[in-house]
Amino acid sequence: MFEIYVREEFAAAHFLPEYTGKCANLHGHTWLVEVTIRSVDLKSGMVIDFTDVKAELKELLPDHSLLNDIIPNPTAENLARYFYGALKQKIPGVSKVIVWESTRSGAAYFEN
Repeated sequence: MFEIYVREEFAAAHFLPEYTGKCANLHGHTWLVEVTIRSVDLKSGMVIDFTDVKAELKELLPDHSLLNDIIPNPTAENLARYFYGALKQKIPGVSKVIVWESTRSGAAYFEN
């Protein structure tokens, strides 16, 4: 089994309507999204071209936007699930998406 990883950053704001605390207020992050793609086979020696994955990911990322306009409760967990679902439709082999809201805090979504 082979795995490749692609990471892209985007800047966006959000607030957490189902949370009591300072994150209930509007605030922003420089988010990092990491995609894992798995394959048993290689095509031309690659799982998939990194350039193709980067292009799909960049098109999907909502740079300089309010994430609540896309997802009602945009926690890192919900964002990971959202990006996973969107990427899985376009890129075969997507196995996991991790969304980092800081260098120390992130959440992953994957299916068994």
